[in-house]
Amino acid sequence: MKQLLWTLIVLCSLPAAGLSQEKVKLTCRLTDCAVAPALFRFNGLGFEEVQQAKRSDDGAYVFEVPGSQEPSFYYVGQGNLLRPLLLGSEKAVMLQGTCGDIRSAAFLDSKWNKRYEEVKEQINELKRQTSMLVQQYRVVLRDSVALASVKEQFKALDEKKMKFLDSLKLVQPYFGKIAALETYLSFDNNNPDGKYVNEIDYFAAEYFRFANFKDKTYNELPWVFEAFQNYANTLLSVGLSEEAQKRYFNKTLARMEPGSGAHMMALSALITVTKQKNNPNYRYYAEMFIEYFATKMPTAAADLQNELNRTRSFEIGGLAPDFTQKTPNGKDLSLSDLRGKVILVDFWASWCGPCRRENPNVVKLYNQYKDKGFEILGVSLDRDYDSWVRAIEADQLTWPQVSDLQYWNNAVAQTYGVRAIPHTILLDAEGRIIARNLRGEALAQKLQDIFK
Repeated sequence: MKQLLWTLIVLCSLPAAGLSQEKVKLTCRLTDCAVAPALFRFNGLGFEEVQQAKRSDDGAYVFEVPGSQEPSFYYVGQGNLLRPLLLGSEKAVMLQGTCGDIRSAAFLDSKWNKRYEEVKEQINELKRQTSMLVQQYRVVLRDSVALASVKEQFKALDEKKMKFLDSLKLVQPYFGKIAALETYLSFDNNNPDGKYVNEIDYFAAEYFRFANFKDKTYNELPWVFEAFQNYANTLLSVGLSEEAQKRYFNKTLARMEPGSGAHMMALSALITVTKQKNNPNYRYYAEMFIEYFATKMPTAAADLQNELNRTRSFEIGGLAPDFTQKTPNGKDLSLSDLRGKVILVDFWASWCGPCRRENPNVVKLYNQYKDKGFEILGVSLDRDYDSWVRAIEADQLTWPQVSDLQYWNNAVAQTYGVRAIPHTILLDAEGRIIARNLRGEALAQKLQDIFK
């Protein structure tokens, strides 16, 4: 309660908006700058430079931006070293530090930016507490007494989150809109009527429960991108089918005005995550982005289109590029050598725990279908030969295996854009891609459909 009252007091001291007709001056007193910093805005797919710094008589780097009723997010720095800050509702903001560590630079006279840092810290603390309870929950699942205690702790944390959110909405709505993106309440304590069958349905529908995406402020908030990135990462990691993923994502996207800034941020996050995970829905959301933003963001849309054209052969229906690597006995083996069979290209490694846990399922499916025209080609991202061979023997992997022992720099993984393992690519007898990243029951069902 003491922390909550303090937050209310300091936020009430923020200056009122009303600088829409004035210029806002950002003065950066930065040392050790090999290159002068610039000012950027985040557009969802990257950072766009909006202004080069001017040098003042005393050597400071100076920027001027239009005033606004609400602050806007900018980024100052160069390359990958960028410091986020809020500009617009204060006449002057001063930042002091070094270019080499600009993310730690301090605001000397900006109540908005200092409050933002405090709000961000409290959001992160609530997320940390949530993560700790999730870990406890998993440990005590079979202990009814301990489980009840954890659920009560979740309930108390839910109440703390709501008090924090309500206080921000009351005294500083701008920060409340940021907190709304990060306020996710526990499933067990917020599904009393059984509206949702499971937590996946609940998560997909309720993650953004408190965010009103019709509010124009969300069109300018990079937090929309970050929150949607977290949302997408979670839904892509729970074993949903591609269609189920798309159904959940599209339902949430429907809450946004098509072509709006919030819509652009959300689509950009989906494109980023699906590309990182080699998810087949990448093309679907990239094409949606192009459809809505080709006019507003022609360069970004053109870059996306070029990327889609380049990667078409790696997607469903594309002819998988051939490759050749060494088997454990030092012989060359090519993907094309196995042509004529349904082939599962299985990217794995001896050091990959999820890969090793999945191997028994793959062994079972291989034994079930190998006499019906099914083959597997394992591509290992190992770097130690002995570890690779021992894992093959221990897991009883009797299908062909290849590797260049280059770890994440494995040439085949680089060619196919593999950024996480286990990762699988299922090919038909002609070498065309049927599906990517099938595991467990999804792989079993697909093979049953093919060989029935």
